[in-house]
Parts: sequence; C-alpha cells; structure tokens
Amino acid sequence: MKHSWPLLLTAALTSGCGSLRQPPLPQSAQIAAVAPAPMVDDAWAAKVRSADAIYFSLTESAMAAGQPIWHIVRLLQASGQPVALGWAEVPATQQPLFEQWKGQEISAAQLLDQLVRPERAAFFRGALRPDLGHAALGCPGKLLGKIRDGETLSEEEQAQLPTGFHPRPDAFEIFADRVTASARLRRYNIRRLYRAHLVAEQTIAENIVRFRREHPQWKLLVFLPNDAMIDPREVAAFAAQKMPLRQLILDRSQPLQEAQPQLLARGRRSLFKVVDCSPGAARHDRRLAAPRLRA
Repeated sequence: MKHSWPLLLTAALTSGCGSLRQPPLPQSAQIAAVAPAPMVDDAWAAKVRSADAIYFSLTESAMAAGQPIWHIVRLLQASGQPVALGWAEVPATQQPLFEQWKGQEISAAQLLDQLVRPERAAFFRGALRPDLGHAALGCPGKLLGKIRDGETLSEEEQAQLPTGFHPRPDAFEIFADRVTASARLRRYNIRRLYRAHLVAEQTIAENIVRFRREHPQWKLLVFLPNDAMIDPREVAAFAAQKMPLRQLILDRSQPLQEAQPQLLARGRRSLFKVVDCSPGAARHDRRLAAPRLRA
C-alpha cells in the first residue's frame, strides 16, 4: 500500500514519531560527481564543517543540480565527513525502507512507490545517492491528525509522544498569530492544533538528537517543510534542550556564496543562543502576514 507524503499541519499535521532505535546508517561510499562549488571563504567553510545539523526548507528545486545542498555535501565529504539527509516529512517508522534500499533489498522505484506520492517521486529521486545516508525524522500524520481533532490516543500512541521539551513562554501566542491569518486553520480548535504543532516539531527534534547519539560522526542535513507551521528555529531550539549541538539554519533559496547562516549553540547561561545571525533570516514578526499554507 502506498504511504502518502505527509502534508504538514494544514491537513493532518504530518511529520514522524516512532521508534528511536533505528538500524545504523551505512558508511559513506565514494563521493558522487556534483557541480563545482561556488567560491566560499574559509570562515564559511569552517562553520559548515563544525555544524552537527544544517537546516534547509524543502522546496521543489532543493534537489536540483547546482543547489546549495550539493555544495555543502561536497564540502563535508571532501573533509572525510559522512553525510546523511534528514527528512522531517517522512515518519520515523519508515526508516526500515531506507535500510532495505541501502541493502539492495528493494529498488529505488520500490522505495519511492512505498514512501511518496507519484508526483513527488521525481523530486525525491535526486536525493537517492549511494554516498548519502537517509534518516526519517517525522511523526505519523494519523497521530497528529488525532491530536488536532481531539481524539483519544491509544496507549501505544501516547507512548510515541515526545517528552522533556519546554516551549518558550510566548510560543502559543506566536503560533496563534500565524494560525489566525489562515482561513483553513481557523476552523480547528486552536489549543488542539497547537498541541499537534508542538508534537510535530518536538518529534523532529527528538529524532535529530537520536540520530546524533547513534551516529556522532555523521553530519545531518535536515529538510523541513517549507511552511509557516514548522519553524526551523523552534526545531533547533528543542533539539538543543536535549543535546549540546551546533546547528546552522540556512535562509530559503539563498545562494550559498551570499548565505550568512544562523549558527546556534548551547550557551553557558542560556539554553540556546544565536552565535552568528543572518541579516536576511526569517524572524517572528506579528506585523507580517503569514505565508500561504499548503493544503
């Protein structure tokens, strides 16, 4: 049976809880040929190499040749660092499919047939390279949908909920501002929608931490939904609550040579701080209209 590619919080708030005890990722193979990297200075390269997790917004062109993702992959692999792509829109329960593909138990076509809708296959196929690992980071859409709709969760579903995270004091107000700008989301109970939103973000963060603990030598490039409902800064902040990480957040569709990413790390007095802030980085601004949300 085909598994639908999760479609964010607007329809079923999809993204992936699931077991944290996933099979280890295979070692990196030979570096695949990619487009020549743009000129970047040593300071930028050092930031990329030192980051444990790098966040990207998932766009239709993200996997295209010449995109910043591949320049970063090449930079890391040239330093001998293995790289894995983390998929926030793929439930963690789907991780065995990646392992079966890596082990040549199923073909790429069979993997895509079970993992994504047909119209997403071409986009996803560009990331299926033998020199890369893959980590499913999301929460099952069915679980998030039940939380959003106020349905009673089973004991098994309750056990999948992430714990130990603490949202910022004004998190609900920020979320409510975004939701009230969307006619499609205003019809949901705001408190339940907010709870599902937190479960989605915290599950991604939990699985990022799980991956880093199991594979400390790997660099994780995290693809988040290109949507207002999953905020990379919030996900990174949640991950930092569980583990001291150096995390880079790249602006959407920004050329690599112009990017000055936000470098985030645990501070002495504060749990989470911005070490290097991008002047073009997206910020929570209640005066701005919320981006269009995908159905």
